[in-house]
Amino acid sequence: MKKIFGLVRVGVILAVHFFVFYSILEVKWAVGITMAIAGIAYLGGHINIAKDRAIPLQNLDAFYKSKLEGAFQILCEQGNKVGVDLRHLRLYMVPDEQINSYSYGRNHIGVTKGLLALDDGNIAGILAHESGHCLHADAFIKRILFCDITIIILSLSVIGFISTGFFWLVFVLLCFGGLCGGCFSFFITRSLGKMIRCVFTGLQHIFVFIYQITIGIISRNMEYSADRFAAKMDFGNELIFFLSRFSLEENVPRTFRNIMYASQPTASKRIKNIEEYCHTILSQEVKCHE
Repeated sequence: MKKIFGLVRVGVILAVHFFVFYSILEVKWAVGITMAIAGIAYLGGHINIAKDRAIPLQNLDAFYKSKLEGAFQILCEQGNKVGVDLRHLRLYMVPDEQINSYSYGRNHIGVTKGLLALDDGNIAGILAHESGHCLHADAFIKRILFCDITIIILSLSVIGFISTGFFWLVFVLLCFGGLCGGCFSFFITRSLGKMIRCVFTGLQHIFVFIYQITIGIISRNMEYSADRFAAKMDFGNELIFFLSRFSLEENVPRTFRNIMYASQPTASKRIKNIEEYCHTILSQEVKCHE
């Protein structure tokens, strides 16, 4: 059921995209653009895997393979207890000494070499968090949103270029017709061209600003949701330990820009979210036993 939920989310978003494109374009263009976005969202994970030089689990040396397999076994066993089958996930190791993990797409999770220095329980907790991202198709959705802003920016650039070219074309035709000419006409046309470029450049900045704020809000909610998924699988304590022990952003000054555009909540907020969720689940269990 969890696996279907992520696919449904992506399907609904792509359906909305199709109808939006269909309202302004021919059906073949609407289908083509929607399929292109879906393809980019799918292939983006594989591109990131290649870019990170991520090594598949089966190709790791004995030590790291055993370490990752042990954590994955703990994850799958815990998943079976709560009715979530995670055996379809594919694991990778990123050759990086920093402690980090990644959800590349629907089935692919990467952990850094540095993270494998932790014990199996903590690694399993982090895998649980990333599996929440996978099951909810979070990476797909963020790549679709990136495609949206790219299409908007490119469309504004093309429209701005055509509009400016149109003014200059009118100016040239009028000059050939003897209806205008001279420095004053040239100055007016150039000023109008600059105004048009400024308008469309301003629109681009506005849309990028909206996108950055929107993706920040969505990403933070995705992190909270993945944390709750891990806590539901009884990895709340492992995540809290990891966030309190290895989070780096707590000592970094929080500027207004960071607050507006941050794609992840602070560790303290994530810990609070996990604790509140665990307290709620515990309270429900107590009531059930009463």
